[in-house]
Amino acid sequence: MSNTRVLLIAPAVLALAAAACSAEIGQSEGSGTSSEAVRSGGGGGGGNNHSGSGSGGNSSSSSSSSSGSSTSSSGSSTSSSGGSSSQSCPSAGTNDNEQRAAASTAFSIMKAAAQACGGASAGPCWGTTILASQRYRVASGGATIEFDPTDPQYGYVPQGAKAALAIGQLDSTVAAFLVAGLQWDQKNTNGTLFPLVEPLAALANFTYPGNSSPITIQDPAAGNNRRKDVVTGTAWCNTEKVHFADTSSFETNFAPFTTIGYVNFYGATKPAYTGSNSFPSTPFNGSGNSNNPYLVVSVNGSQLTWNSSTWPTQDCSADASCNGTIDIDPIPYTQPGSYYDVTGTLVGPETNPFALVITNLYADPSHEGQWATRTILGVQQWGTFSLPVSVLGTTIYLYQKQM
Repeated sequence: MSNTRVLLIAPAVLALAAAACSAEIGQSEGSGTSSEAVRSGGGGGGGNNHSGSGSGGNSSSSSSSSSGSSTSSSGSSTSSSGGSSSQSCPSAGTNDNEQRAAASTAFSIMKAAAQACGGASAGPCWGTTILASQRYRVASGGATIEFDPTDPQYGYVPQGAKAALAIGQLDSTVAAFLVAGLQWDQKNTNGTLFPLVEPLAALANFTYPGNSSPITIQDPAAGNNRRKDVVTGTAWCNTEKVHFADTSSFETNFAPFTTIGYVNFYGATKPAYTGSNSFPSTPFNGSGNSNNPYLVVSVNGSQLTWNSSTWPTQDCSADASCNGTIDIDPIPYTQPGSYYDVTGTLVGPETNPFALVITNLYADPSHEGQWATRTILGVQQWGTFSLPVSVLGTTIYLYQKQM
């Protein structure tokens, strides 16, 4: 279409592109800190008088909206929606919006890898390791991360994954979050272990809210036919909670998330990894020992600590089956498919807008023209995802203020 913005974005200029987009919107996006915007959590629907605060967006990091309410999208005291879990929402910290955007970026990368690898969980594509820190590097200029061209699997990285990473870093604070995460990983780990997400292949054809049909995972340890995953999505804490129910039979060392030895495959660790800790890492977790609560909420019902050597496995070699779960929480409007709030109401119409996460102003094409809302300096604003932008061949829609 003639009015599509085409951004042939080199990693070093992502921050400049983000600043330009902010200027086009006519609002002060800045770094997304609470001093620049009061972040309102999504509500159950605005109504014709726009009195609601929207659905499906970011939790508040300000005291004005983190006190909780009876709606589905209040702050950290809110129970999860969809009826599948009673887990409380994560407490909104200073990096809450960056964590949400990072998780959404990771999910989009995972899905692109699943589609490119044709459902295979292992080599030669190894899409299951696409989140591993060893597969990324800090780009020239130091402002963003990129897939590492020296990675032995670089030739298998799909264009969709590269585009997802570039889109996620259009916001400079998200880019800085990922750079800090990768640098922390390199400084604090020795790079000997890869994180491996075996059920990732089930995302190849997933569109929210999924269904109950088991998807066969080509896991060689399970004969390429005994491992199954059911992938479903529900509204949870203003995210699109994607739930994997992972099962296998007659398999040793089973786990939804597990680790493999980098040296076993490539002979030596990367020189950039100078730490002493032997545990798996990913830049999408951010820096430090805390977890990104939206990247993986739980494995087998318990929160997984990325920066830890304790990733338990099960042995069902003599039993009928093993069972595990994974939960990953992308921002709803960044993903394809219709999204419904906890009341079953479609989110996106003017009467029930998304609540905008200020670190991600771009929507998947399936949400073109849909509405979102946010509060800036105490004033509620409405807009639509209506400006097409092309990033590395992928079209997304930029939020534009309407009223």
